[in-house]
Amino acid sequence: MRGCTLLLVAAALVALPVVASASPSVFGPTGLVTIPTADVVGMTRWNAGITAVELDQGNDLTLICGNFGITPSLELGVTREKPEGHSAETLINAKYRVLQPILGGTSLSIGAIDATDQLDSTPYVVLSHDIGAGYVFKQGEITSPQLHIGVGGGMLDGVFAGVSATIKDKISVMAEYDSDDINLGVRFALAPKLEGGVYAFDGLDDLGFGLNFSSPW
Repeated sequence: MRGCTLLLVAAALVALPVVASASPSVFGPTGLVTIPTADVVGMTRWNAGITAVELDQGNDLTLICGNFGITPSLELGVTREKPEGHSAETLINAKYRVLQPILGGTSLSIGAIDATDQLDSTPYVVLSHDIGAGYVFKQGEITSPQLHIGVGGGMLDGVFAGVSATIKDKISVMAEYDSDDINLGVRFALAPKLEGGVYAFDGLDDLGFGLNFSSPW
């Protein structure tokens, strides 16, 4: 049922502006729903987001995050995680792209979520690959499909993977396996450099709703 809700939301947003690129994941680093990708925000650029997560078993979460590009390859960020009824924790995140996109659009990054181990330090390595570089399907309706795969510890304890694509340059759709569960997401432009997001986590048991911002804004 919740998966159907995501599809209906996506179908209703075809008239909106172009989606932003290099958006933050729910946990902070530039990525999909919860997993990071090899993308970085870019030098002197930034992105930020706020997400409210409704958990099936209670203790809802609010997450506020931001990332800044220190160099063309280095992204540093911070996430403020506030569980309902509990004190907030501040997580420090970092990602470095060790392999710039090469022929075929393959890039590789290493990083860490919660580098200071406030909750669960999560080192990772992730590779992103354009599926058929320059691939366009049905006269530009579906573009930029990508495959992401990595391995990590902590919250990403094992192999994680995801796929993403853009529909009509207005909606970004994504599906991922976070080493434990399947998550789905839809992002859609609300205004230039401002987008909304609807997410389903934990085998579609939990829902999240968010806003993302990006520079220049």
